[in-house]
Amino acid sequence: MRAARLHGPRDLRIEDVPVPEPGPGEVLIEVERVGLCGSDAEEYRSPAIARSLPITMGHEVVGTVAGGPFPPGTRVVPDVVVGCGRCVFCARHQEGLCPDLRVRGQHQDGGLARWMLASAATCVPVPPHVGVEAAAFAEPLAVAVRALRKAGDLTGASVVVYGAGTVGQLAVQLLTRGPAAQVVAVDPVPSRRALAESVGALAVSPEEAGALVVPPGRAGADVVLECAGVPDAPREAVRLSRPGGTVVLVGFRSGDLSVPWLDVVLGERRLLGSAAHLWDEDVAAAVALLARGVVDPLPLLSATLPLDRVAEALERPGSKVLIDPSGGTDA
Repeated sequence: MRAARLHGPRDLRIEDVPVPEPGPGEVLIEVERVGLCGSDAEEYRSPAIARSLPITMGHEVVGTVAGGPFPPGTRVVPDVVVGCGRCVFCARHQEGLCPDLRVRGQHQDGGLARWMLASAATCVPVPPHVGVEAAAFAEPLAVAVRALRKAGDLTGASVVVYGAGTVGQLAVQLLTRGPAAQVVAVDPVPSRRALAESVGALAVSPEEAGALVVPPGRAGADVVLECAGVPDAPREAVRLSRPGGTVVLVGFRSGDLSVPWLDVVLGERRLLGSAAHLWDEDVAAAVALLARGVVDPLPLLSATLPLDRVAEALERPGSKVLIDPSGGTDA
């Protein structure tokens, strides 16, 4: 089968590799679509997550089951977070904190191929009425679901989503359809702001955010969800939050961060990280939200491309691209 294999910085090759053989507890997935995200682009430019190269990339996957406990042809979203199954975190069902954590597409072969392996027990079935393109957004939606769950009760809350990329837009949709009193999306890109406004959020540029969220006489947002993944975003997220408020860091970045710790400590703010998702809590919830039509991810989709155009897509950040390993159509 053909697979997109990362060999080094900006060295992504379409290669012929053997179809993988399922081991105990695994199932073979015929991949239909794979989403590309910011962490894929970062890893493509400068591999830092992969423990060994080459590796087949791709962790936002939807496909059909070729065997295992599901009827053949069942469409599923395979959860890509794999714990060791032996440590204290796995025993607590916190596989994302496992010291031997493996993520398919990052630490071991993933979905940018015609076939991939997945854990049978953590594949989430997709209802037949959910289209394949929509189902491909289940993984990033699960990231948003988990981050908002960490934020706590949002009834009557003012919430800022700092960074309106894919995860940020999905979070905005969830928030504007939920109990929050005010939702503000902050992003420098006008088209992203317009998309957030179309679902009921206020949308401003980073330069405008302070005057709107923390005007004279007001304290700031109850919750700030930081989804930008740029170096100054954590500092700005804290600045936009009120004393006693909550900041959830979701954006992916490496290196040291600039955070106003005095404001965190003296303002008794909660500063939380949110990364991995759990199949039964977050991925299953994401699929259910897509099935009920609570979230419509298709306006976020820029293109569906064939496998041999993966590198091209990773070179143009800011657009949401799905890959069809069987071929694909330009959009």
